[in-house]
Amino acid sequence: MSPLPTWLPTALALADFTDLNALEAAAYAHFRSAWASHPNFRGDEVRVHRHPHLANSNRWNTYWHCVTEGHPESTRTNPIPDRLERIPWARPIIENETEAHSGIKVWANIRGRDRHVCIWFEPENYLIVLKVAKDHFVLKTTYRPESRRRSQLHRDYANWKKTGRDI
Repeated sequence: MSPLPTWLPTALALADFTDLNALEAAAYAHFRSAWASHPNFRGDEVRVHRHPHLANSNRWNTYWHCVTEGHPESTRTNPIPDRLERIPWARPIIENETEAHSGIKVWANIRGRDRHVCIWFEPENYLIVLKVAKDHFVLKTTYRPESRRRSQLHRDYANWKKTGRDI
């Protein structure tokens, strides 16, 4: 495996914290700092929802959605260590998605009525999903897809490339 790009920060590690709560607090502090301003993706801002999440009123909605999973939203009560550890990666990957030889794949898809942009840092299997809004993007979620989902992502990307469309 090739070394990580120099622009990618070190992931947090649960082993460096006293417990999961300490890791979560550090991940949230990092997220708030990193997203205090809006990065750009292909000329448009990427925003986050800062209002409280339904399942955790002490955390920004987008952050909590990135570090948990489940449906309905009210069931998203437990952060996932793997997601917490990689919180420092989202913004730098978005900002460096055109970096040559990074292994980042970018494509659009439609889920229901919403159009999304998928940014997959394939070498580390880290997926970022942005929702397309009228004049900006919204960070929707981040995670490391499991094996079956990775196969689907490969197909989705290949099908998108065949269309020749841009994001």
